[in-house]
Amino acid sequence: MRIAGLLLLTTACQQSPKADAQPAASAGANAAASASAASVAAPAKAWFEGGWQGVFQAELFRVETAAGGVKEWKQDEGKAGSGEGKLALEAAPDGSVTGSASGALGNLAVSGHVDGDRVALVLGSAEPAGFHGVILASQTPDGMQGTLNASSGDSLQARQAKVTISRAGK
Repeated sequence: MRIAGLLLLTTACQQSPKADAQPAASAGANAAASASAASVAAPAKAWFEGGWQGVFQAELFRVETAAGGVKEWKQDEGKAGSGEGKLALEAAPDGSVTGSASGALGNLAVSGHVDGDRVALVLGSAEPAGFHGVILASQTPDGMQGTLNASSGDSLQARQAKVTISRAGK
């Protein structure tokens, strides 16, 4: 069976036209097509691709509850986990985003994805009691703007912030 397959393959290869047997006009057309393809510019990078930096000012997010709600939410003075924070992000050509956040909410790992003109990011702490949250942002002429919502590991402290994200180095 193998020998029969090899014989068929050998016969087919011997009967296929050789590259040198192409007419000169056809060879010239192929050369022109290759030169034309080489002169086409590489596709432009996506708007989001590359390094980004961001800032936010975390503040108390007062969770309103009906009677009988979690009393600790009402007791939260908003001091812990409030204040300035910074983001360092890297967006890949496929839209995946990785990075880090630091500041009032602690040191957080950031991951997410760009979809069209919007980005959704997840914030996570290595500490079980640390803050975890999300950032939802949209493209603007100057970069991205959005909101951050986070809570402590036990969900008894809630924080919010407006987020401004711009190209790294600006």
